[in-house]
Amino acid sequence: MSFTLSPRCSGWAAALATVLLWSGFFLSLRLGAEEKLPPQALALLRFGIPALLLLPYYWRHRTRLHSIPLRWQLAMLAGAGLPFFWLGATGMQLAPVAQGSALIPGTAPLMVSLLGLLLWREPCPAQRRCGLSLIALATATLLLSGEPGLWQGQVCFLGAALLWALFTLAVRHSGLTALDAAALVAVPSALLLLPTLLWSPLPTVSHASIWLWQGLLQGIGAGLLAALCYAHAIRTLGAEVSSALGSLTPVMAAMLAWLLLGETLSQPVWLALGLLCVGVVLASLPVWRGSRGSISATQPAAQQAAAQTAVE
Repeated sequence: MSFTLSPRCSGWAAALATVLLWSGFFLSLRLGAEEKLPPQALALLRFGIPALLLLPYYWRHRTRLHSIPLRWQLAMLAGAGLPFFWLGATGMQLAPVAQGSALIPGTAPLMVSLLGLLLWREPCPAQRRCGLSLIALATATLLLSGEPGLWQGQVCFLGAALLWALFTLAVRHSGLTALDAAALVAVPSALLLLPTLLWSPLPTVSHASIWLWQGLLQGIGAGLLAALCYAHAIRTLGAEVSSALGSLTPVMAAMLAWLLLGETLSQPVWLALGLLCVGVVLASLPVWRGSRGSISATQPAAQQAAAQTAVE
């Protein structure tokens, strides 16, 4: 007797796995900052390991991968490549994990829906508007409750969220599979990093375990598995819902930072995390009310057809 997941169930599983992997990503950035690892070293782990693993696939399909419109290629490279990573790593040196893990995936759903509305006139149902409003309120709570010196890190996090929203929409509209998107981001990003090694060699770290954990969390977890899971979730659940589910990341990351790194969480932070959880549920509600055979109850028909084709 064989057991197979429906496309929707596999999408939900991929989205939840992405939350866990993203939480590890934010923790690894904070650990890297505490160990005085420069962003360049973390970026090499983040993109170098998946690039080596995906290089044969990228080379074999390079013509097809680069046949999509240039705007989608650039949006994916910026949205999940070096610019996104640099903003996230820089912000994590200036602000705690709870701030970064909340502001990046927390504001991404707002930006995805706003860009979708402005560029493609995509609908935003009442349930999602209510959920996004709570997410916006949670974001404002974090911004206003933080210490005055955190604003630079918060600006970096908001910039990274905008780039991630561009990546989210580019994956959906490009028609690429999860593996395609991961390869298209990892290999060119790693190639762009190589020249920097000529004038800025990697630092030496006394404990080899630090490199091991960073390689697992950054290279394998965030660099490969999270990209595959998130791209699959986008194709099966839709961009808005996948981005909204990603807003659960702050809760997981903040709890792990509290347990493992000893970071303190103030009452406003707990309030913001609670608002995020409720907002995520409401923003995802249209998917639960959709018909069993649909990809997303609120996606335009043309996008549903494209997503269904990719899943099949």
